[in-house]
Amino acid sequence: MWWVVAAALVVIAGGGWWAVSSRTAAQGGTTLGERVADEGREHVTIGTPIQYHAQPPASGSHFPSPLAPGVYPDGRPPGFWVHNLEHGYVVLVYKPPVSPALLDQFDAMERTFPKSKYGYAKLVVVPYAEMTHPFAALAWDWRLWLDAFDRQKVLAFYRAHVDRGPEDVP
Repeated sequence: MWWVVAAALVVIAGGGWWAVSSRTAAQGGTTLGERVADEGREHVTIGTPIQYHAQPPASGSHFPSPLAPGVYPDGRPPGFWVHNLEHGYVVLVYKPPVSPALLDQFDAMERTFPKSKYGYAKLVVVPYAEMTHPFAALAWDWRLWLDAFDRQKVLAFYRAHVDRGPEDVP
């Protein structure tokens, strides 16, 4: 009979952990950012025009090839980096222009952020002009707006969301 009580305690503890871990920061949980409506995950041919409801997008149709981790000051179409989000990357988008010193900070982040379970930092940084704030950190179905660049907030968002995309692949 003791095993029934033990099993019930495990179920209760697991349910409590799930309830706390699935809460947003606004609800007092540990997840940083806000939920963004899921726009699907269809692969489309490179060059296909894609309409996203969220700007910047945090999910949706995307091209079949993700980007390598890194900083892309010349930009890349969202169809590429939305694929990265699907693979559990964090994407930092910024409203251009930014200073060379800030680009250097972005490069340093890509080199020094914690490694994902696949052995490298899953971080992409790209300019994105069509947004209302100067910066946004993105993960699949998540966004963190930033009115000023804050490396520590981006790092906290990264730690909360890296390797949590719907496709668990490198």
